[in-house]
Amino acid sequence: MADFQRINLSLDHYSWDDIPSNDPRVSGEPEESTTFDPKQGNEVLYMLNMVLSASAPITALHKGEELIRDELPAGSQDQFAVKKWLDERL
Repeated sequence: MADFQRINLSLDHYSWDDIPSNDPRVSGEPEESTTFDPKQGNEVLYMLNMVLSASAPITALHKGEELIRDELPAGSQDQFAVKKWLDERL
């Protein structure tokens, strides 16, 4: 698991709602019962940290951001499906 921070993200279209650290949208393992919002910076950062390894370069983070923004299938996606989708591409 990576440990990238908000400052490491390259895109700036995110909203940054105040989400408690124990909220399932940004903690624990990705679940089918939790939806994923690709415009919510905290959720994108959490998901990419879950998918990327601790030794992943920052370019992998940026590629993940671009994949989510440009290629993530439209419609409501749960965290588990998004993680699987990203695992296949990163």
